[in-house]
Amino acid sequence: MRWSTHPARSQGRHLADPPEPAPDRKHGRRWAAVVGVLLLAASAIAVAAVPSKAAGPTIVSLTFDDGIGSQFAAAQVLKARGLVGTFFITTSFIDASGFLTQANLKTLAADGNEIGGHTVTHPDLTTLTAAAARAEVCNGKTTLEGWGYQVSNFAYPFAAENATAQSAVRDCGFASARGLGDLRSPASCAACPVAESLPPANPMVTKAPDQVDSTWTLADLQARVTDAETTGGWVQLTFHEINVGTDPTLSITPVLFDSFVTWLAARTANGTTSVRTVAQALGQSPAPSPSPSPSPSPSPSPSPSSPFGDVPANAQFFTEISWLSAQGISTGWLEANGTRTYRPVLAVNRDAMAAFMYRLAGSPAFTAPAVSPFRDVTPQTQFYKEITWLAAQGISTGWDEGNGVRSYRPLQPVNRDAMAAFMYRYAGSPAYTAPGSSPFTDVAPQTQFYKEINWLASTNISTGWVESNGTTTFRPVQPVNRDAMAAFMYRYNTSFPR
Repeated sequence: MRWSTHPARSQGRHLADPPEPAPDRKHGRRWAAVVGVLLLAASAIAVAAVPSKAAGPTIVSLTFDDGIGSQFAAAQVLKARGLVGTFFITTSFIDASGFLTQANLKTLAADGNEIGGHTVTHPDLTTLTAAAARAEVCNGKTTLEGWGYQVSNFAYPFAAENATAQSAVRDCGFASARGLGDLRSPASCAACPVAESLPPANPMVTKAPDQVDSTWTLADLQARVTDAETTGGWVQLTFHEINVGTDPTLSITPVLFDSFVTWLAARTANGTTSVRTVAQALGQSPAPSPSPSPSPSPSPSPSPSSPFGDVPANAQFFTEISWLSAQGISTGWLEANGTRTYRPVLAVNRDAMAAFMYRLAGSPAFTAPAVSPFRDVTPQTQFYKEITWLAAQGISTGWDEGNGVRSYRPLQPVNRDAMAAFMYRYAGSPAYTAPGSSPFTDVAPQTQFYKEINWLASTNISTGWVESNGTTTFRPVQPVNRDAMAAFMYRYNTSFPR
């Protein structure tokens, strides 16, 4: 296992584990691995005539450390692909700002995910006395079990372990504990195995690649799986923050995570690779949905936390706005009192719409032109890069003001008909034949963007309004509010997942 000398973090820091130390901390083990590889190569030459054994099945476990809030949205991505993961929870972080809530944990377990142990306060167990280490490990497990979960597996904070830490984990009743850095990784351990054996040789320190960090690419993630498929075995991938603009080292973007999960879900169709929780990989009983803990005066379940002070849990489009925030598509406004607001009933301006769509696309690499295609958008304009990207993609052509001059009108609200056109073009202007009559009574074949509006309805991105007389309207020239825009993008992502 690869361990870190970083101190234990405080709850208020709201960051994931610090990067693990450089590979040279394991020179002895790495050199032994190299020698082993050379010996194996010599043996292979001696028995070259013997047919090779077919690779066994490959099992991938997606693990998430600390209980960070952005992991809840990641779990919904797994659910949409029919996959599950293991969430190693630091119990003192739960219900704190930026972390999962108890209600989130209940949902995770109900969806088939496993809840695992990760101590109470996330200390480096190797720096503690035997009694203190045991208290951290056991009390974390007891708390999770008190919340109604079956907790069988553990992950060492900072991947730091020694004989004392292993004894604490074993004595507290855990069946396994995950380390880090003992399998081949993108930037280290090239001579290491590509997969852990099942059952593991040492269940108190199961082998895993380095934790996934901001340097990992889609190819890096895929290689951990395809390399393991050459031998068969078990690969545990370790994620922390799945967000943008947060932890600069241990975060990956939601777009990258979604792309990998989509690829992995398709990979399981070949029958040789499967995605399982740690408990399932080790042949334990699947984690059940939690049952309420007995209590003479039970407290009500906490409400889902909101990323914005002006979007309560009972707000219309709460789920969609929270998703928009989790994807990094909108960060809202930082108010003078330190709270962050979304301003849900404010109309979306055209400059902000460009930023939303650029981020929805995953903030792709793009070099803004030195000269703008729009006379009212200069390099000093807010969201200049995003607006010119929108133009480069053909999503917006702006207005022809005459004499070959085009304008974008960045501070003008986006009307609902224009929003339909933006979404249709963002989708690549797919082949679509508009119906002879629209489902919306206020949208006629002569209406501007008639095709785009009806396409939006056909994909269930917009359902319009049911009026008092029973008819359904779209209100094409009405500005789009920010809460409705969150809903449109959320539904688009559901219909056309990346």
